[in-house]
Amino acid sequence: MKKPSSLRSISLIAGSLAALALITSGCSSVALDKQGDMEATYVAGEFRMLVNGNAPATAAATSAAFKQLGLFQIKSTQDIYSATLRARTPKDEKVTVGIAEVNSRQTMVRIRVDIIGDKNFSRKLYEQIDRNLSSGGGS
Repeated sequence: MKKPSSLRSISLIAGSLAALALITSGCSSVALDKQGDMEATYVAGEFRMLVNGNAPATAAATSAAFKQLGLFQIKSTQDIYSATLRARTPKDEKVTVGIAEVNSRQTMVRIRVDIIGDKNFSRKLYEQIDRNLSSGGGS
């Protein structure tokens, strides 16, 4: 029995989405220093790393990093222990930074660029956030 063409189309789309998910869902480590002592993770297009600072300071450092890297901040939502900031690059790519305080001195930062992600730009943004926190630029 032949499948109706709409069912074939749905099957083709589902298969394509599954293949795309497999291709983009890789996990890798990102060395942050020459010795390899500090590593971030890059999972399914999302860059993840801890920073030394609380959530409000990290959100301020992220907002400053957006400006320093030429991004246009479009949204910011914050509460005591978390925040989400969104910006656009000059190429109109959406950048989302999720911030979640792990303890009073450390915060998890999750960075996603557009849908698929951009490891190099995510790392650059993370490094600017970390510099801002280290210099007190996020306070």
